[in-house]
Amino acid sequence: MKRKHMKITTISLLTCILILSSIIPAVTTAKDLTTFDSNSITPPVTQRGELIKITDEYPVCDLDADLVVYADTSNLYLYDIKTAETDTVHVGGNIVFPKISENRVVYYDFSYMGFKMYDITTTEKTNLIITNWTGGDTDDFQFSGDYIVYENTDSGQYGTEIYLYNITSGENTKLTDSPGEAFAENPCIYNNIVTWQLTEGNLADIVMFNIESTEYTRVTNTSQFESETYPSVYENTIVYHYFYYDKLNGTILYALKLYDIPTEEETTIVSGEEPTAGTPELFGNMIAYSKPGVGLYLYDLITNIETTIYETPDLVQPWNINDKYVVFTVLGEGVYLYTYATPPKLSITITGGFGISATIKNIGTTDVTNIDYTINLDGKLIFMGKSKNGTIATLAAGEETTVKDIVIGFGSTGITVTTDDTSANATGVIFLFIVFGVK
Repeated sequence: MKRKHMKITTISLLTCILILSSIIPAVTTAKDLTTFDSNSITPPVTQRGELIKITDEYPVCDLDADLVVYADTSNLYLYDIKTAETDTVHVGGNIVFPKISENRVVYYDFSYMGFKMYDITTTEKTNLIITNWTGGDTDDFQFSGDYIVYENTDSGQYGTEIYLYNITSGENTKLTDSPGEAFAENPCIYNNIVTWQLTEGNLADIVMFNIESTEYTRVTNTSQFESETYPSVYENTIVYHYFYYDKLNGTILYALKLYDIPTEEETTIVSGEEPTAGTPELFGNMIAYSKPGVGLYLYDLITNIETTIYETPDLVQPWNINDKYVVFTVLGEGVYLYTYATPPKLSITITGGFGISATIKNIGTTDVTNIDYTINLDGKLIFMGKSKNGTIATLAAGEETTVKDIVIGFGSTGITVTTDDTSANATGVIFLFIVFGVK
């Protein structure tokens, strides 16, 4: 009986090996069962440098996420970048300069003499604050989240002042009290920070207001030869145009400068004796700016590479930028959308061994938080570890971490690891809980 039992066991093992050999090609020739180098990182973004025309009309536009908004006398137009379709919304009145933030659009209605808001999700139209603004430039106000920051004139005064209106509470706060004939103008806002330029005579400075702390900061303090204009703010950074002119000595200098809010440090990005880098718009590490009479350009703060978006002397100010697109208007031509590929902040390397491991590294210059990742396997005979989700709380610049998934199964499989801005793919072979041949 004992010899018979051993014979049956031997036959069973041979049968199992034959079956597994047919499922797992070249199982006996594998030299390394645990390691592999996966060169990944192609972020799931659209093609670099793609340029499309949204409309042959040439109104001023705004951009948020995958929506572009513009208007004519009484209609809003919402262009969906993903579908390339435009919805027309009749709101009535005499409207100008729509601004979009998430699912809401704010615009000025001259028939109402104030701001109104359209909710894209609910289609609700709301009357907001009435002002005594008599009309001007699109840069006279901005909208972000629950706030509108705008220029206005006090009754009986010539100079302009900056106001902050809270859509939720209805509170309207006067932020400036400009002396004499000084002008507070070109306001912008991002989250908790409001900035503007204070123009006094022929010179201007940049001023900042923190909504939460109610603190003011004079970002620049010009000499008699210097002027800073057209601020744009994103997170902890302000970008603005710089001009230096010493008439007596004939010295002229133009520049684009950055101001780091936490450190109060100023950095010069580009400079020269010819007009350069005017009217910048900032998002993340990308700046869109013009060269007067030449065209529109994109500057990457990480790579220090300047890219030509469109060469034309007929740009209509302003242009707008987010993490994927730049939208701009050319007089007599129309509205264009430029798609650029933002360099990924993360890299992924997949390895085998006892399960699947993915090393995720922060290759950017700033910390990344709340990194959602997934590990997916598409093999047919996977009994455990087919999919795993997780979150990495924080990953400092230059640091890496490894996430793992236990796998039990047999046969060939595809392996896909994805994060918010990066994906990596590989193939491998599973033998019980060992993954090998990953490439």
